[in-house]
Amino acid sequence: MALQTKYSKRLCPICKMDDKIVDSKISSPYPSEKLTFRANKESWAGLFYKHRSYFSYYKCNNCKLIYAPEHYSSQQLNNLYKGIAPNMESVPKRLLKKTQFGYFRLLKKWVGPKGDYLEVGPDIGMFTEYCVLEDTFDNYWLFDSNNLVRPKLTKILGNKKHKIFSSIDKIDKIDNKILSTAVLIHVLDHLLEPQKILKKLREKIKPGGVILIVTHDESSMMRRVFGWRWLGFCQQHPQLFNCKTTTEILNRSGFMVLEQRKSKNYFEISYLLNTLLWSFGFKTLRFPKWLNISVGLKLGNIITVASVKR
Repeated sequence: MALQTKYSKRLCPICKMDDKIVDSKISSPYPSEKLTFRANKESWAGLFYKHRSYFSYYKCNNCKLIYAPEHYSSQQLNNLYKGIAPNMESVPKRLLKKTQFGYFRLLKKWVGPKGDYLEVGPDIGMFTEYCVLEDTFDNYWLFDSNNLVRPKLTKILGNKKHKIFSSIDKIDKIDNKILSTAVLIHVLDHLLEPQKILKKLREKIKPGGVILIVTHDESSMMRRVFGWRWLGFCQQHPQLFNCKTTTEILNRSGFMVLEQRKSKNYFEISYLLNTLLWSFGFKTLRFPKWLNISVGLKLGNIITVASVKR
């Protein structure tokens, strides 16, 4: 395939340095930086595509963040994200809601004073719905690049005061210090400039307000077992975090971590086994549906709650 030379070169998203540890390279057999945009687009969405390809990752020599020094431009990403299916569509909705409720319970422990709510990447609004049902917030600001989810979000919000934007670039439309809570569930590892967004959010959060973040854990046991095949390594993730690097980027963005833990996700055993087979190249085998027994496991995600530094 012809080489693509128009991908963006990136500094470390945390410390803005380009001094990477060369022998830390993590790459797929089909590195995305060596493929055309058209070829990469074919394998962009979904778990069971023909070839596994993603942009090669390195570890920053300074802050130790794992990131891809070469990746899509923001314009290319906008093109790719428009119209994709909702996240985790192959997992039953009841299990997704159970996972989201676990996140919500932790938020309730730390939720700040009455105020506005902001969520980046709400998808079909499962977490948002819990907030609406609890009637916790005065106004809702939602940002999601997938226009297909907008009708669902609008229905969930009902008569609540709200605004839905297609790009986080519109964050400046929100006044400073009005947010009680900001939520980014599996979003920080998708952003090309995560620290820039966190600093913007810090300006918008009022004293006593909090931010809740869920990310993949690149230091997890699953990542060590699967190696380059780990599902966290994908085109959608320009960088990947662990507990230390999540704390580091929050500290540099003006936040102080209040609580951090491994989060529990709920899946059917058949889904986990099928994903395991796929990861090791057995794409045609499937486990039977009688194994659709749900389990809650701490498989490799981190949930973090932080407040604005005073």
